[in-house]
Amino acid sequence: MVQFLLGNEEYEFIEHVDSNLTTVEARHMDILIKVLLNGEPVLIHCEIQTDDSFNPNMVRRNVGYIGRCYEKYGIPVYSYVLYLRSTAGHKDPGGYFQDVPNHRFIIEYQVIRLNEVDGTEILATRQPGLMPFTPLMKHPDNMTSIEWTRHCVEVTQSLSVDTSLRNNLLVELWVMSGLAHGRQDILTLLKEDIVRDSTVYQLIIERGIEQGIEQGRQIGAKEFAINQILDTLNNRFNMNTAATLTSSLEEIDNLEDFKELIREASVTEHLEDFVHVLDSCRNGSQ
Repeated sequence: MVQFLLGNEEYEFIEHVDSNLTTVEARHMDILIKVLLNGEPVLIHCEIQTDDSFNPNMVRRNVGYIGRCYEKYGIPVYSYVLYLRSTAGHKDPGGYFQDVPNHRFIIEYQVIRLNEVDGTEILATRQPGLMPFTPLMKHPDNMTSIEWTRHCVEVTQSLSVDTSLRNNLLVELWVMSGLAHGRQDILTLLKEDIVRDSTVYQLIIERGIEQGIEQGRQIGAKEFAINQILDTLNNRFNMNTAATLTSSLEEIDNLEDFKELIREASVTEHLEDFVHVLDSCRNGSQ
């Protein structure tokens, strides 16, 4: 059969490959929306990446997403990968190209690196949904990164939207800007009531502890919080932190400290900065 399919070309048999593609693994894409484009329904798919993707790499992962979308919905897919960090996405070719005569296979998606997007033009649109991303965009040459982020905060604060939405946008902007510079530089620009009243802040920062309390009968809030902190750090820094941090985390009993540590683990740029905050929590507990 292979000889026939290949048109009598010479080949070397390697092995039979498992042809059962059934899987029970759930794949959750970041954004998938159906819209009408020129009167026809299409899917808009977007993956938001902080860093480069490995195991699988972004190409294999996204080609799989696109194929599954077409298999399930049978309509055109407009796919995008949005890279947040300035160091990410430079090796992403934007698709897979198999240039074999009679077996050509081309899957393309658009790669967007935020640091290459003109932030001034985006701010001018005053579209609320884009404001949190602006600190990571290309800023004017006469502004430093922190000056640009302050400007983004000021524009967001001036939007004609209700207070709750504005507070959420500002907190999202603060989280995003933590990928570019120290979060404390931006936190000083946000009033305490903005952070306190933001539902996004509550969701991001406190969700881990709340889930731990709900699952307390199984593993306990403290153990859940420790596991979440270690998992977050392991994924962000691609290393096993349990051996060096577990004993220090276990010395802490105050759940409010764990809320701070969960937040710190999700935004810190350097592991040493997290350890410094951890030591402060430990000293406060003694």
